[in-house]
Amino acid sequence: MSSIVIVVALVFLPVAAGVGASLVAVAPSDQADAAHRPTDQLTITGYGVSPARLTQVRREAGDALRYVRGVWDGAWSAPVRIDLPADSAGFRARVGRAGTDGEAAVAVIPRAGGAGAPGGDATRVVINPDVYERLTPEGRQVVLRHELTHLASADVTGPGTPTWLVEGLAEVVGHAGVALSVRRAAPELAVEVQAGWLPDALPGDAAFTATDGTVPRSYQEAWLACKLIADTVGTDGLIGFYRQVGSGEGGPNTRLAGAFQRFLGTTEAGFVARWRSYLRAQLPTGTDRRPPA
Repeated sequence: MSSIVIVVALVFLPVAAGVGASLVAVAPSDQADAAHRPTDQLTITGYGVSPARLTQVRREAGDALRYVRGVWDGAWSAPVRIDLPADSAGFRARVGRAGTDGEAAVAVIPRAGGAGAPGGDATRVVINPDVYERLTPEGRQVVLRHELTHLASADVTGPGTPTWLVEGLAEVVGHAGVALSVRRAAPELAVEVQAGWLPDALPGDAAFTATDGTVPRSYQEAWLACKLIADTVGTDGLIGFYRQVGSGEGGPNTRLAGAFQRFLGTTEAGFVARWRSYLRAQLPTGTDRRPPA
């Protein structure tokens, strides 16, 4: 098996070193509505970490899983597994690639063909403890919800699904209900918009692997594009949009055009125009900001 790794880039912190021995903890997920999923089990696999840390992550992951189960409108095809390495070096080893130092977690979703990272035959979330542990409790929920949304949506994420939609949906679910202003949650994009810049198009797939420092902004653009869809047709509508684009009939471009028309009554160009206005409203410039009450 080979593994497609879907990444959330939230913070950038230094690297630590050293990998410990293996420890496994398995516990029931204590989720309600068992018919809404194929398993009641959440597995946390630790590598050189203490039982207390496993218990903490198990609790946090259970909260995030309960939330995503309530949002996603269908069963998942696999049990939920979370890998917890001892440090960033272990994280890189479990993910199977370099350049992961600033990532709090990734979702690993196997695809046929070739050899993957250790444990690459399992759909799972891998946590980077050196980054994850420096997040606030709300930040941890954003990360876990984001990555669990990738797991939930994997079966309807077909070839050609645009990355802005894949990451944007996960960001919408991750940030839902979090007491954080758009400006604080999208600082890089806020700087650009408040300086007078607006994107001319939705971010292309290559924008999410760029090496010029713009990846965080691309995630923020994707989040606010999908947030606009959710604000317009609700979270269920956003998920319906995603399903049509990811697993509907026809080629990728046909599915995307059909979803824009069906759910939003517009074209991609029309949506981009709405999105640009939405960005201005969400991230106003100094002259656009209302004075404090």
